[in-house]
Amino acid sequence: MKRSVAVALVLVAALMASACAGGGGKGKGDGAIVLGMINQEDAPIGSFPEAREAAQAAVAHVNEDLGGVNGRPLRLEVCKTTGTPESSAACANSLLAKRPVAVLGGVDLGAAASLPVFEKAGIPYIGGAPALGEELTSPAAWMLAGGVVADLLGEADYALGTLKIKKVGALYVDLPGVLTTVIGAAEIVLRAKGVNDVKLVAAKADAADFAPSLKAATAGNPDALLVLFPAQSCARIMAAARSIGVKARLFFPSACASQAVVDAAGPAAENATFASGYLPFDDPSPEVATWKAEAKVSKPSALSQAGFSVAMNAYDLLKDGTGTPAALTAKLAATVDHPGYMGHPYTCDHKQVSLMAAVCNSHVRLLQYKGGRFVDLTGAWTSGADLVKLFG
Repeated sequence: MKRSVAVALVLVAALMASACAGGGGKGKGDGAIVLGMINQEDAPIGSFPEAREAAQAAVAHVNEDLGGVNGRPLRLEVCKTTGTPESSAACANSLLAKRPVAVLGGVDLGAAASLPVFEKAGIPYIGGAPALGEELTSPAAWMLAGGVVADLLGEADYALGTLKIKKVGALYVDLPGVLTTVIGAAEIVLRAKGVNDVKLVAAKADAADFAPSLKAATAGNPDALLVLFPAQSCARIMAAARSIGVKARLFFPSACASQAVVDAAGPAAENATFASGYLPFDDPSPEVATWKAEAKVSKPSALSQAGFSVAMNAYDLLKDGTGTPAALTAKLAATVDHPGYMGHPYTCDHKQVSLMAAVCNSHVRLLQYKGGRFVDLTGAWTSGADLVKLFG
């Protein structure tokens, strides 16, 4: 009953608003505020439908339970990429025709090709799970959670400060460009903090067997092994590590913080550590409860949280009447400790992480999979942003 009444009210308000609505958020006759979304799906190097599905659930929640944005419904226009620059550029240009007030970033490894389109058009690109590259530096990008880089920095800070590690291995997906640069920078940071043995090994995401790469990365028996791979590979890496008897503490990025991943890994997932830009899955927060209920979560994942969070954060920024791309960009730039949905507060002053101006929030939670659940290791947010200052 609640939803049917709310839908009726939103539709009536939309009809009234359509006569006077204008600017970048106007939909085709329904008064809707349009949000675009780019997300990578059905691609050989990774598919992340849970981010898009959760964003769609958040938009439905806004429209059906919260009355839309001041009586105007949100509409999410999604374009799926296949991990190539060409598909990302095509998505960006197709979304411009929808006249979005902003574009939400899911996971897109080809974002370097889409962001120049949004820069030229003055459309803010708001993300909650950035991979690497232009998503971290573009003037059009506003990353309300730090994604892979924040994961790596937070895990390094914990491993250095709490575990007092001295030897580190890193196994990372073999992709051209920025990832290699980031891994190289990580080596400089680790050595500057007293880690005397660092081994970096790249492997293909679709490798038939990860055991040889794992043996190379853990030669010398490191204290910790940092793994940077998409979720589709993580369970196989856990299983391979268990089969060859890796003793190092294993750290994985937020993309791998997923019940489906640990279920696939079975006993090999025990004691694995993950970073996440969002509250733990069993946190008592009302926001976590809303995400679970509205997204119909059966197997929680950090990427699902990211999709729901970025859509809810966009709603929060829009609900005070901010209705054009330029106004939304100005509001993002003015944020200081602004509450993040299921996340740490964010400040988009381009100064939160050195060299990565688009990152508004570098904080993560550290989770360890233990006894069949993701356990919050510290009960607090962790940031390794200061480590970047060690990179010359």
